Amino acid sequence: MFTPTLDTIAAVRARIQPWVRRTPLMPVPALKNDGPSGLRLKLENLQVSGSFKARGAFNHMLQLTPEQRMRGVVAASGGNHGLAVAYASTRLGVAATIYLPETASADRVARIKAWGTTVIQYGSNPNDALQRAQEHGEAEGMVYIHPFDAERTVEGTATLGVELVEDVPDVDCVLIAIGGGGLISGMAAAIKQLRPNITIIGVEPVGAPSMYAALQAGKVVDLAEITTIADTLAPRHVCELTRSLTAKYVDDVVLVDDHAIMRAARWLWRECNQLVEPAGAASIAAFQSGAVDLSRYQHPVALICGGNAAADGVFERYEAAIR
Repeated sequence: MFTPTLDTIAAVRARIQPWVRRTPLMPVPALKNDGPSGLRLKLENLQVSGSFKARGAFNHMLQLTPEQRMRGVVAASGGNHGLAVAYASTRLGVAATIYLPETASADRVARIKAWGTTVIQYGSNPNDALQRAQEHGEAEGMVYIHPFDAERTVEGTATLGVELVEDVPDVDCVLIAIGGGGLISGMAAAIKQLRPNITIIGVEPVGAPSMYAALQAGKVVDLAEITTIADTLAPRHVCELTRSLTAKYVDDVVLVDDHAIMRAARWLWRECNQLVEPAGAASIAAFQSGAVDLSRYQHPVALICGGNAAADGVFERYEAAIR
């Protein structure tokens, strides 16, 4: 089974360091009673391109050969991976084509197009777009950058695990949202190699339990239906790479419903001034809903994985007031 070693992760960190941010930590509001004592938030929503996905995207694209750079890259996403590849391609001068599902929000489509990237919308969910993007890459001889089923993607997310342990040496529990599993598998592999006793808990929407189902079955499971507001946590299936790493390194996976996710998103905005997409609030929903009991931990960390939420309505109201 592939596992990113600490030496490999160190090399990846050095490679991507000029292109990504070391994101900050935030303690929960000290004067409020609605957050576990000692909880800190790792604000990867403040990463370049708005999510952790930039780490894997740059790790891929900085290793392209000159010929591959000339041909360009193709990717597919529910939004954040596509935005990260678009951002990286612009910074590195590589042409990119991004496939998005037809259900992708207008805001995400506009953000990706703003980087001068070709956007094609196809299918009703990220997996439909993934398949078409892969076919496009094979037909055109372009490198296909998978959002989670790729060693370079997992190596990129593993850098976040090392960074977190450096930031919080006494961390004893980490909450991480799960979509395709690229984030949690890379982070968990790095964290457990450094601190085997840290508890790692994954969080999925009730309506998109692709990793939960795969772990229960002991193999990748294709979900018949996806129903969740957290569209970037909604692939029909994970992959064997992320399933096996999660089975080895993650202690538990819990499910949260959409109401809990949206309450958590409102809490992050109201109490922490962090405007995040639903996926970015899933880790908060895990303890607010009671799916995870953090009272046994002294130094827990919740990863806020992405912040690409549409804020246009907010600014339109202000602009209307000015007029």
